[in-house]
Amino acid sequence: MGNSDIAAWIGTTNTTSGKIDLITAELINSTIGKESDGQLKEHGALPALWHWFAFPSPTHLSQLGEDGHPKHVGYIPPKNLTRRMWASGSLNFHSDLKIGEEIIKETTLVDIKEKKSQSGEMVFITYEHKLKTFNNLAITETQNIVYLEASESFNPPKKRELPQPDYPKEKISISNPLLFRFSALTYNAHRIHYDLKYAQEVEKYPHLIVHGPLQALFLMQYATSLKNSAPSKFSFRGVHPAFANNSMELVAKANKSGLSLYTASDDHQCMEATALWEEDSD
Repeated sequence: MGNSDIAAWIGTTNTTSGKIDLITAELINSTIGKESDGQLKEHGALPALWHWFAFPSPTHLSQLGEDGHPKHVGYIPPKNLTRRMWASGSLNFHSDLKIGEEIIKETTLVDIKEKKSQSGEMVFITYEHKLKTFNNLAITETQNIVYLEASESFNPPKKRELPQPDYPKEKISISNPLLFRFSALTYNAHRIHYDLKYAQEVEKYPHLIVHGPLQALFLMQYATSLKNSAPSKFSFRGVHPAFANNSMELVAKANKSGLSLYTASDDHQCMEATALWEEDSD
């Protein structure tokens, strides 16, 4: 892929609309929320990060690749980079979204970077999403997608130790029904999350993979419960695959600007995140 090819993609934009109605909110809560507490109401505030469920891609089955991802997603990576993952993201929350309210998402492809590592060639794609209700900006989000080469064996990154927590850890039960429901709610057909044979034989993982956005949602809920309010800024990055056959814990450590957060499995980091509250940014 040459520089001229990259330049042609940068700056491309599209606009979509979506919403989370009360029924969908209840389905989400029944999957990732605490046991029903009756707090979800029409026109009530949408919990942080739940806008991720508002824009399912209506890709026809005939247009899905072997891995379950859409074959055509706008940007076309080099042919040897067949694996696609959500690598990281950051969000600024300006105002609440509401249950039942139309959400407008303006997406711009802002950067493309080619990199090489010991795992092979990679391409990182950065999108900026602006989520609005009418003319009111609610969320500014940066999303980083990585395209990787297929591997003949499982070659994970080096494990990172967990810091000593400042708060009680929270245990998360990872189950096949959880992964299935989350895939269904996000309309994500990537087979590494529900097809064990495919995950092991084709993508060479030892077990089913826990979705990155699912881990980020759990960390957001954990941060919100620790501080009794949702953060105004939140960023996250996957550092090691999390597997469905392992237990998961949520870990938090205080820092100067808020909280450092981690999903943990077998005493090592899987996802790291940072949460910042408005009063902490002054």
